[in-house]
Amino acid sequence: MKAAVYYSNSDIRIEEVDDLTVGPREVRVRVMACGVCGSDVMEWYRVKRAGRPGGIGAFGHECTGTIAEVGSAVDPEWRVGDRVVVTHHVPCNTCNACIRGHATACKTLHTTKFKNGYGAFAEYVVLPEINVDRGMLRLPGPVSFDAGTFVEPLGCVVRGQRFAPTSDGRSVLVIGAGITGLLHIQAARLNGAGFIAVSNPSPERLEIARGFGADATIPASEDVPARFRELNGGAGADTVIVTAPVPVCVEQSLEAIGPGGTILFFAPTNPEVQSRINVWDLWQKEVTITHSYAADFHDLAIALKWIQHGRVNVTGMITHVFPLRETVKGFLLTARHRDGSLKAIVHPQE
Repeated sequence: MKAAVYYSNSDIRIEEVDDLTVGPREVRVRVMACGVCGSDVMEWYRVKRAGRPGGIGAFGHECTGTIAEVGSAVDPEWRVGDRVVVTHHVPCNTCNACIRGHATACKTLHTTKFKNGYGAFAEYVVLPEINVDRGMLRLPGPVSFDAGTFVEPLGCVVRGQRFAPTSDGRSVLVIGAGITGLLHIQAARLNGAGFIAVSNPSPERLEIARGFGADATIPASEDVPARFRELNGGAGADTVIVTAPVPVCVEQSLEAIGPGGTILFFAPTNPEVQSRINVWDLWQKEVTITHSYAADFHDLAIALKWIQHGRVNVTGMITHVFPLRETVKGFLLTARHRDGSLKAIVHPQE
């Protein structure tokens, strides 16, 4: 079969790779659409595994498709032709992290992948038994394959706002107006937020953020915390969501948060980056700092329902669709936005 193999963000090659056999409890999925995630283009991380076989890796994970083959021992509820959303990371459901409600901190979730580590920028993926059991959702007929690729990123947002609530009229500052920032804006409105502001360096992105529900926008060149307070009646934010993984945004979040507020570091900085935190200020203000990683099955199911019933606008974010042979174009647009680009999706069957 054909698969995209990663060497760098500007060097992604379509190569012939071995077809995967399907075991008795496994499922082969014909990939119809796969979104390009911001984590896909973290070159500092991905080049460590560039080239075959590592370059395929967990390369492409926001995916939908149809079941092409079902193992002999798979539950008969799953049949060839079924439309599905699949996820590469799944938890064990039995470790302490899972039991305590932190399934995405589970070691099993961090190490599970599609069979042989192949990602979904390929014509097919094979789901191991554990993924078939807890990493496959039925895609409803009204939801397109392209829209279904948002189940995973939206599921991550759903999870993040469970740890950093935006309900009950809270004021919210979203730092970064990329795809996850725009999803956080919509989720915050859906969850019952009050005033929502977003900051970003790009005037174009700020205008887009207004279209997706932001009440106010703040250019990153300004004093973001001070401007937020000015717009919010003098008060700091009840919730700050950091989706831009750069040190200055970490600093802005600490300055913008109000007493009793919660800061969600939704996106990580480079692991070598050290951030300064004044514990005294956080202690006096009773500020909570939290993080969220990935999404569990519950989060994914909620995200799918929101998409199915039109609670979140995801189709409006899709600006570019590419055939498999042009996967590199999607990566370049995701790594460096231009010409109004938001979300790039790859169609491996084209």
